[in-house]
Amino acid sequence: MKKVHPSLSKRSTSYNVVSSSAPKKLRRLPHVFAKVLELPFQSSADVSVQETSDSFRFSVPVTAGHQVYHDEVVRANAIEIYPGVTKIVIQKMNGGDFSPEVNDVGGHFDKWRFRLPPSMRPELANATYAGQELVVTIPKNHACS
Repeated sequence: MKKVHPSLSKRSTSYNVVSSSAPKKLRRLPHVFAKVLELPFQSSADVSVQETSDSFRFSVPVTAGHQVYHDEVVRANAIEIYPGVTKIVIQKMNGGDFSPEVNDVGGHFDKWRFRLPPSMRPELANATYAGQELVVTIPKNHACS
């Protein structure tokens, strides 16, 4: 038995397949940015962004629901998800989940993200937890400024 897609059987369509010897070069999609900071909070989180001459500083108050303790140590990891595309993620040093929303269905899509300018140095990002506030500092590359 031969299966035919219903839309193809309703109309007569001819396809002209042209083969070229040189494949097309793929261009970067406009929604993919080279450097992105991703915080373990929902996209609606109230994050303070401060830019200085040598860095960006992101600070966000941490509520009790995020299960972070006063002696908790966090780190900023720069992950190269594709050559030339880097994402900075915040993780606990003990390997536990920072935010319970990550475990919710679809929660990993609703993260707070910030597109970083090309002059940023994601590999030198630093994350600290002080009191009830998470602070992430990302230095700038002075040669690009």
